[in-house]
Amino acid sequence: MANKKNVAKTWIALRFPLLPLEVFAVNSRINEGADTAIIVTHKQQVVCANPNAVNQGIKQHMSVTTAQILVQSQLLERDIQIEKAAIHQLANTLYSFTPYIEKQTPNPNTHSGLLIEVSRSLTLFKGLGNIITLIQQELQTFNFHYCLGTGHTSKAAWLLSFDKQKKIPDNEKPHTRTDVIEQLQTLDSTLLAQCPQHTISNTQLQTHIAALKKSGFNSLGDIVRQINTQSLASFRKRWGQAFSQLIADIFDIDQVTLQPSLFEKPTTLFQPEEFFHDSIQFDYPITNSAQLMPPMEYLLQNLSRYLYNRQRQCQSIDWVLMDIYHHKQQLEVHTSENQDQWPLLLELSRIQLDAQTLNFEVDTLELRCSNSMPLHASSHSLNFDGDTSARRDKLNHDFTVTTAKLKARLGEDALFKIACTDSHIPEKSQKKVSIAHNTKPSPTPTTTAVRPSWLFEPPLPVQQRQQYLFWRGRLELLQGPERIEGNWWQSPTARDYFIARRDDHLRLWIFYDQLNKSWFVQGVFV
Repeated sequence: MANKKNVAKTWIALRFPLLPLEVFAVNSRINEGADTAIIVTHKQQVVCANPNAVNQGIKQHMSVTTAQILVQSQLLERDIQIEKAAIHQLANTLYSFTPYIEKQTPNPNTHSGLLIEVSRSLTLFKGLGNIITLIQQELQTFNFHYCLGTGHTSKAAWLLSFDKQKKIPDNEKPHTRTDVIEQLQTLDSTLLAQCPQHTISNTQLQTHIAALKKSGFNSLGDIVRQINTQSLASFRKRWGQAFSQLIADIFDIDQVTLQPSLFEKPTTLFQPEEFFHDSIQFDYPITNSAQLMPPMEYLLQNLSRYLYNRQRQCQSIDWVLMDIYHHKQQLEVHTSENQDQWPLLLELSRIQLDAQTLNFEVDTLELRCSNSMPLHASSHSLNFDGDTSARRDKLNHDFTVTTAKLKARLGEDALFKIACTDSHIPEKSQKKVSIAHNTKPSPTPTTTAVRPSWLFEPPLPVQQRQQYLFWRGRLELLQGPERIEGNWWQSPTARDYFIARRDDHLRLWIFYDQLNKSWFVQGVFV
């Protein structure tokens, strides 16, 4: 059931009209010089063009053949996947301002962009003007051309992003619903074709807009005056329910009462992808590891901000070093404790880098973190002098650095720890795992029987000569039997375990296999 409105919505629209071209400029380093005309095409139609091509008469939706006749240009096929990735990265960046983000992904009819609802964030950031300023600062790092609009509905904000004369609200004079509608009235009715919607096909919408023009509705102001003097019923009768609902959604009015809608539609809640990726391309090749430390520090600081904004931690990161020929060298950095700060990760990265040699001159450095986890507050006993906490932190730091050094010198598999598994069979009840692996606490023992500290994998055979048992000496049974059974669904096991003593007084844990009718030594008590 819809909820009654209690807070006026405030939408910010960010439209990226040149994104199909700019993603190529970022990824392929295309030089958009004054002497080069670059055109992005899709299905034999022009999608986007750089200023040089536009100045020579290239227009959107023009056929590729016509464009090639008009101007000699460089043609690029549109890459929708790269555009979607760029929009998603932008949404991840703006998630720090609000979780209510709608992505306008690439399509043939409207521009790509983002619609963000910030009414719940106004108090936190002390006004809409401050939010807009901070968003503009964040967008500077992407070098994407964008158009910004604000409104009381998402569609109104999107349409106002086309208005070059619009007034951007500030903290002292925020836009009201009346101000937004007044600005909308100056827009041409053909902009309805650029409005994000999924209920009317583009062909049908273009037909409706052409009919509007013929009926004298040349601007959105003409539509507003028609609504004020009569109602939306005339639009519904002539152009259908879907088109009249589009008009109602733009202005946020009820089709019957012609008043602001009493009930709000649910706002899309954006879920950011918990994956961090950042890179630096160098102006000159890097030839030694010492030169890599400053850019590594910069990327790790970006990672630390990313983790802080999302209240997450990580236990591993990946470095990728590449040259101009796309040869790759990878470094994996693991910590024994979850981290959200960069200094320790930088120190471990230096250790890993010092243990290797660069296979080529490095042109690009990438940092990836794909296994972050939610930040969990840890509880510690109260200690007012802080000595215990400081010692604990130092021990954790020293242990992490020591294990990293050992792995760098001995190999990734040289260090491991023991983790419990769900099995009653002794040699299958534990396994080796990476030291960076999060293991569950050891389960509470279900038996008080004595267990050896050293187990053989696999168990070693015991010889039986007449009524005596021998394993590197004669054995004498002291205690038992203890029946252990399990693994019936795969490889049934039934064993009777005994504690035995060898003639040199070494105590052993041995068993009689009921299925194979043989004796084995399982472990040694030391």
